[in-house]
Amino acid sequence: MTLKLFSPSPDDDGSSSTGSKKFVAPKKKYNPINLYSMDFELEAAKLDVLDPTGKLNSLCRLTLTQGEAMSQVIKNQEILIESLVNTVNYTMMSDTFNQIMIGVSSNWEVREKNHKRKGWITLGAGPGSLKQERIVKNVIKECKIKPVPASAEIFLITPELINILISLQWVGVKENKKRILTKDPQINLDLNRDV
Repeated sequence: MTLKLFSPSPDDDGSSSTGSKKFVAPKKKYNPINLYSMDFELEAAKLDVLDPTGKLNSLCRLTLTQGEAMSQVIKNQEILIESLVNTVNYTMMSDTFNQIMIGVSSNWEVREKNHKRKGWITLGAGPGSLKQERIVKNVIKECKIKPVPASAEIFLITPELINILISLQWVGVKENKKRILTKDPQINLDLNRDV
């Protein structure tokens, strides 16, 4: 095989059309570096004898290995944080009044028992944070929806409030939208149209 200097593909002998064959560069297999058993002084000495391409290849391998290691560390941190932090965002609905409660708790089991004794039905609970709750309550406040007097987490059920909670992906609202909105017989009349 003879290579032509400006050939569109390496094995083009000039007799075929230029677009019939496509050159695909072979992919090199990436071998990660074991950073735990690496002798950095020896590796630094090896770099002195490498050409610029070899130095770039070593740098790329080291960067890819470090990136994979950092990715694993971040995943492990997220797993630890999720297991250590037991803050829960929750949604409850009154069994007698047309009200919904959104809140956050670091001791969900006790909080749920207390609210159930007072006549609240759990619609959903999931991992969350006080920051998420504040964001949701600020958006609700900006929409001029006020909580019931003497409370910061109990609201009258309205289609507007439910749509806001769904758009903010608040726990337990989207799955229970129909159930929440049928709590009030007047709102039940509007269920035929998309709220």
